[in-house]
Amino acid sequence: MKHLLLSLSIFSLLTLLACNKDSNCYDRKMKENHSGICSQDCPGVCGCNGQTYCNECIANSNGIKVIKKEPCK
Repeated sequence: MKHLLLSLSIFSLLTLLACNKDSNCYDRKMKENHSGICSQDCPGVCGCNGQTYCNECIANSNGIKVIKKEPCK
């Protein structure tokens, strides 16, 4: 049981570190300052994290900067 808890703790720590690895991608202040109100228009944009979002507003509301005005490949 101790080994399982230790393994889960290490995995969680590594996951958090990996998520914060590219500090130029995620913008916490952008997310905090966003109104959360976005259009449902969905042309598709590519976020700096390699994920496709419906539009720039939705990406920004998640703290993600847009790198391309088209879906990620």
